[in-house]
Amino acid sequence: MMARSFSSRARLVTICAMLGTPSSASAQSAAPIGSDTYSFTPAAGDERKVTLSPAEGGLRLTWPGARAGPSTGLRAGWDTALLGVWVNANGADPLVAISAGAVRLEQHLDPGVSGLRWLNLTGLRGELKDGTALTLTGEGVVLEPGDAILRLFTNKLDLTGRILILAPHPDDAEIAAFGLYADRNATIVTVTSGNAGDANYADNVKDSSKQYLLKGYLRAVDSVTVPWQGGIPPSRTANLGYFDARLKTMREKPAEAVPEMYGPNTDVAPYRRANISSLVPNTSRTNTWNHLVEDLVTILKKVNPNVIVMPFPQLDSHADHQHVAVAAVEAFAKWKRTPRFLLFTNHATGTRDRYPYGPAGTVTSVPPYSGPAVSTTPDSPQWTTSAARLGLKRSSSCSIVRALSRPSTHSWRLRPRTDRPGTGVRAGRRTTIPLVASRRRVAKQPRRRMPDDAASVGVCRSPVGRLVTGGVCRGADRVRLGRLRGCFGAVANHAAQPGPPRRGLCAVGWERVRRSERPSAVHAVQDRPPS
Repeated sequence: MMARSFSSRARLVTICAMLGTPSSASAQSAAPIGSDTYSFTPAAGDERKVTLSPAEGGLRLTWPGARAGPSTGLRAGWDTALLGVWVNANGADPLVAISAGAVRLEQHLDPGVSGLRWLNLTGLRGELKDGTALTLTGEGVVLEPGDAILRLFTNKLDLTGRILILAPHPDDAEIAAFGLYADRNATIVTVTSGNAGDANYADNVKDSSKQYLLKGYLRAVDSVTVPWQGGIPPSRTANLGYFDARLKTMREKPAEAVPEMYGPNTDVAPYRRANISSLVPNTSRTNTWNHLVEDLVTILKKVNPNVIVMPFPQLDSHADHQHVAVAAVEAFAKWKRTPRFLLFTNHATGTRDRYPYGPAGTVTSVPPYSGPAVSTTPDSPQWTTSAARLGLKRSSSCSIVRALSRPSTHSWRLRPRTDRPGTGVRAGRRTTIPLVASRRRVAKQPRRRMPDDAASVGVCRSPVGRLVTGGVCRGADRVRLGRLRGCFGAVANHAAQPGPPRRGLCAVGWERVRRSERPSAVHAVQDRPPS
């Protein structure tokens, strides 16, 4: 997560990057091949050269003390620390273990890494005092001893005010910023309905344009209801309904109505019907760039955010993500206000969509980047740490919003707990698999075919884009319409009966109803990327 104020120069750099025009940042001298080309100005934080000395099993660094004079020591009260080291991979899954006192962190690096990389030391903040010894041990990577660069930042980021999340697609807000927006005064606006990609409903709806209308509507419902897992009610969420994979074309012809990828429809209203809030009207609205910018201006005026979270167009390789940032910049010019910005990447350039690397609980830093130099001015990198209690909520949220990504080789049915009153499910043994179930408990769950007396539609199997592997995402390619009364996802109920979902939450699980091949045991969602 990068934090920065959006000055006029920063707006120009962003737009120039999108148009392919050289900017002052790209004109800087290039670093050696494979090295990160991030540029830090002195005003963005403290910088100091430190020495990495050979030690048993790795390298050793002695932490410098707090600032004692104008040119010695480091600033006290810092909240983010980066250590620039030179590394060369000699294994398939390179990682660096960093230890100080009783705390040990692991940071996984990109396969084949060679050059300068920034290690995130922020999690060691409580252990780092004058003279503290840090130990760096490489696994699958060689760390070069000698001079290294230490940078400390004091951001003092205030997240108590109004936060606006601009997400290009359903799931982007959860992947990039769930821990940031959860339980805060946040508003989440998803720009597109996510109505492109795989034909998940070909077996249910033969007409391709209609099946993508269905897919986009269900994903739009997800985008406005799943944030409730993080304490953000549907009254503070909205899906603008613009068409997935069409933003670049829309910007090239800003006043022209651009149809969907798979059909002639040019009206975003079918997807806006998923909205419960009054942030944007659900009336007819053509899919044009000018309308998108106007809608963003309307939302900015209604929300009046202190902090805006959106994609970093130079570090995110997805065209929709880049153009959401460009549309936002055009809206800011009409809004005529400059709040604090936090910029994220969900599709880090050059990483084949596998960033961040490593399993849950390990450290992540800025993504590896060796394109034209990117400047962090005038502010600095910022990482926020989610409370442990949010970990499962974030995992389950990601698994829900990614439930429409790609077809599965197994057939499962999503259903509520049978012992919950008012769910409309026939009496009988409990056959659900709770989201929080352990591997052993799931393996022992009784599996019984549920009477096929209600409509069902195909959904997905995923891992949750680089963040979740295995788990319940290995199943769930059929959703029972009209069964999930009052669920936080509200996918089935909302699709069958448009309108606000009923209050309250229900436990959701998966029941296997047909085996096309012998599947592995379903287990709890894990917030980690695929190995």
